[in-house]
Parts: sequence; C-alpha cells; structure tokens
Amino acid sequence: MQWVVIGVSLLALIVYAIVYLLQLLGRGVDAVSKNLDEQKKARQLRTAERKASAERAHIDAYRSQNPVKMMGLPNPEAYRRSFAVLDEFTKAANAYRPGLPKDLDRRFRAYKFPAHLFEMARPHPKSLSDPEPRKITITADNTVMRDGADIAAVYARAKNACEFPCDAPALRYGSEGAPPPKPRFPDVKLPPKVRVRLVAVDGREIVGDEEPHGRAYMYELDKVASLNSQTELLQQTFEQKYAEATEAYELLEIYLADLALKWRDAEGALLREFETTKAAYERECQSVTQPIRAVFERYRQRTSEGLQSHFEFALCNLSLPIPNDYPWQVLCDPAERLLQVNQCVPSLADVTVVRQDSKRPPAKRDTEAALRRFVPAIALQLAHHVAVNDIQGDIDKIVVNCWSRFFEPSTGQIKSAFVASLIAEKRALAEINLQRADALEAFRALRGSYVFNTEEVVPIEPAIRLDKEDDRFVAGRDVLDGMAQGQNLAAMDWQDFEHLIRELLAKEYAHANAEVKITRASRDRGVDAVVFNSDPLHGGKFVVQAKRYSNTVDVAAVRELYGTVLNEGANRGILVTTSHFGRDAHEWAANKPLTLIDGQNLLALLTKHGYNFKIKDVREAKL
Repeated sequence: MQWVVIGVSLLALIVYAIVYLLQLLGRGVDAVSKNLDEQKKARQLRTAERKASAERAHIDAYRSQNPVKMMGLPNPEAYRRSFAVLDEFTKAANAYRPGLPKDLDRRFRAYKFPAHLFEMARPHPKSLSDPEPRKITITADNTVMRDGADIAAVYARAKNACEFPCDAPALRYGSEGAPPPKPRFPDVKLPPKVRVRLVAVDGREIVGDEEPHGRAYMYELDKVASLNSQTELLQQTFEQKYAEATEAYELLEIYLADLALKWRDAEGALLREFETTKAAYERECQSVTQPIRAVFERYRQRTSEGLQSHFEFALCNLSLPIPNDYPWQVLCDPAERLLQVNQCVPSLADVTVVRQDSKRPPAKRDTEAALRRFVPAIALQLAHHVAVNDIQGDIDKIVVNCWSRFFEPSTGQIKSAFVASLIAEKRALAEINLQRADALEAFRALRGSYVFNTEEVVPIEPAIRLDKEDDRFVAGRDVLDGMAQGQNLAAMDWQDFEHLIRELLAKEYAHANAEVKITRASRDRGVDAVVFNSDPLHGGKFVVQAKRYSNTVDVAAVRELYGTVLNEGANRGILVTTSHFGRDAHEWAANKPLTLIDGQNLLALLTKHGYNFKIKDVREAKL
C-alpha cells in the first residue's frame, strides 16, 4: 500500500513537470511571436511617420503657397448683448400691468357749500309778527355789547361764493401723477443670415470635397462647419427671443388699450360725479347768496327801498340777547339822511337775571346793574351796527326806538309802549368801542331817553318816528277857511270837527314839519287823528282824540286815551274837547304823556292862527 502511494505521487510529480515544461515552451513561442509583431508594427509606424511627415511637409508647403482666410465670422458677444436686451424687455413688458389708481382724487366730495357763513343771526323783520309777552332770563354777560357781522365782507363773500373751490379731478398715479414709464421696444434688428466661408487669396471658396484643399485645410474646414452651426443656432435663438419680445409687446399694447377704455370710463364717471357735486354746490350757493346779492344791487342804487333792505340785512346779522321772534323794523329817509330802527324788547318786569356759572341767584346789586344796562345795550348795538355798516355814507343820523309789549295790569290786555329812544350822529356811534364801553354810560353820553323801572312799563317819547303808514288814514279836508267867523263849534258836524282839529294841529306843528293824518271813522280804534312830529327833542307820534262834548269830560275818557297811547306805541296823547275836564281827569293825567285841551284852550289856539269862533249853547254830542 505504501508503494502504491509513493508511485502515484511520483506519477503526479512527473505530470506536473511535463505541464510546466510545456507552459514554458508556449511562453517562449508567444514572446518570439510578439516580438516579431512589435518589430513589424514599429517598421510600419516608422514608414507611416515618414509618409505623414512627408505629407505634412507637402501640406505645409501647399498651405504656405496657398494661404486662406475665414470670411463671415459670427459675433457671439453681440448676439448675447441682443439676447440680454430682448430678455430684459420681455420680462419688463410681461410685468408691466398698471391698474387704475385706487386712491382717486375725490377731494371735491368734501366741499359742501358753507351756507353757515351766510346764516343770519335773526329772522328778517317782514317774517315776524307780534308775539305775546313772555318771561325771559339773561345773564350779566348779555349786557356786554358785541359787534355784528361786517356786511361789506358778507357782500364780498356772496359775490364770489359760487366759484367751486376745487378743480376738476384727473386720474393720477400717486404724487407723480403718471404710471411708471412703459417699457420701450428695444432698438435691435435681426442680423442677416451669413455663412462662414474659407476663402483663398484669389477669392475662391475652399470646400472640403476638393483636393488638395480638403486635406490641407481640414482643420479650418471643420472650424468653418462648427462656426456655421453656431451661427445658425444664434440666429434661431435671436429669432425666438425677438418673437417672444414682439409677443410681449403686443400683449402689453392690448392690455394698455383695454386699460385706456377703463381709464376713460373711470375718468368720465369721476368727472360726472364732480360736475354733479359742483352743480349742487352752485345751486345751493345761488339759493343762499342770490338774495344777498340782490340786496347789494338795490343798495348800490341808493333808493329808499334799497337803503332799507341793506340795513335790514345788516341788522339780521347782529345777534341780540332777546328772542328772535321779537319784531323790529327799519325806516329810512334818504332826503334827511336819517335812519330809524324800531326794536321790540322784553319788558323789564318780564326779565330775570341769573348767574351763568351757578344756580344761586345773583346779588341784588348785580341784578339791578344788569337790568339797567339791558335795554341801553340793545339800543347801542343796533345804532352802532347801522353806523359801521353805512358802506356808501348815506346816513348822517341814526334813531333807535325800543318798545315793549306787556299785559296791562288793570285790563289784562296786551299793550305796547316805547321804553327807550336814542338819536345820535353816525360818526359818534361808529367811534364807540363796544367791547370796552359801559352800555349805560355810553347811552347817557349820547343823551338817550330811558326810564328804568322793573315794576311796570313807563312809556317815553321817541326822539323821531318815521313809521307813518296806516291803512286807517284818509285824505284830510280843509274846513277852517270855509267857516264863517264867529261860528259855533259845538253845533258843527262831528266829522267836520275832526277835520278842523286835524287842520288846526297841522298849523300848530308846522314849524316842526309835522304831518297830521286823520283816520277813517269805522277803523280808528280810538284814534281820530295822528300827528307825526319830527322835532328831535319833543317830537314823535301823537294820537289825537276829538270829543265834541257839552258835559264835563271825566277821568274814564283820559284813561281810555292813555290806553290808546300805549297800544299805538305813541309818544303822547292829545285829547281835545269843546267842553272842559274834571279835576280827577287832570290829576290822573299828571306826569303822563298826555295833553288835555279844553274848549277855552281850543278857542285860544284857533285865535292864535287867525280864526275867531265860539262855543255856545253846547249840547252833548258825543262822537
């Protein structure tokens, strides 16, 4: 067994040796073969190199003898700059989409006609009627005098007030007023299509399929082909970007055209709204200022009606511490350059003074001081306002008469009586500093008439009265010259007697340029005649009663006359009779604005004016 193992081992060793020898032999054969191949290749390479060297020498010699150049070379940088410009425009054009302004100029909406600038402090006198007396409260501040509106300034405002204070709006983009500038289409042109060529000195084009040019200029020809391919790509890219820019521009133009239509519609709507607002402003202005301008035009003509309307308007713009429905009137005499204001004021018995800053009643001294200055302050403010608003200088003298309506304690009937009167030169009134002057002292300095009484109304005589119109007046008849001397007055017709009294009083007051009016019998309301006396010290309105009596005139007739004086707002009452007055009548009339003329005094007045009559066999003939 052992020998078997040894034999197998030797056999394996021999086989291995044989295999190894065979491998060595194969490698040697391969090496020899490879070496032979390498030598062959080396010989071929040397042969090829010699041929290539000879070819290159030949080509170099040919190239040196036949130089060439490339024509039509592209400029890629110029293309890239064009691409950048087109890209930038396309981006800007696609992004440029301005909308309509959101914050439209609607400032005009805020302009409403300032009617409050022309609001009057109190109603026009023609719109007022006599109210019943009533209680009012005032404070000490109500006796502080204040200026009214400057009527010249009011006229000036009214003249130009209807000019709408805002220009027509326009659609604007912010503070610049316009949208950002529209992108401009770039000024680039599509380059002409060119082809790169390889050109010989003689101008012939070298192409690749010609010999020997194909081999001599192979590199150049390849480059020409590459450049032509690049040029074609640049051309296509340019055309694409140019087309994109053109499309962006066309879309932008379409958008802007649509925006222009919307803009026009929005601007039209805005302008229509503006015109509507402006028209409403102007209509309201015309409604408010036309009456003011009409007053000014009449005032410029300097007619009596024009002057009256001007000063009425001026006094409508004066605020007074009295109820607005208290009546007042303005009367003007252009020939005499005189203006009269009659103002209703509360009776002092109806006025209560209160504290402005407290509910506690004021001290008695403060109350009395306020009441003393209340009516004078009103009269002075009226007179001063007329004086400073005599724009054209038509007035020299101003009269203010204040009257009150009150309940007569004995009858409970409403009565009227003048309680203050002031006549002064316009210059003196205009110089008063209302803010610093004391109302009572200034009123006294101008010699105004005023009786202070908080218990009852004490009538006074107005300085001047121009209000002479009355529908009760009829034409007077002259009877004196037609009567026989020595005629008995007690026997004459009662209507003739009234006309006689009118004619006699006209002669008596002729020196004062007085007018005497006689009333219609059925509508006299206790007044047979009225004397309008222009005497500045003792004048005013006098009511006259004529009684052709034979019996004694008792106190009842005198009381009736006094009631008529108060009811008529007269300065004085005159009672004329052919008889005589009792003692009680004289006593009751004492210290009152009453004049009693009995028969003897009547005859004396007639004799004074050249008429000799008598009163005899008088029988009762009550009118």
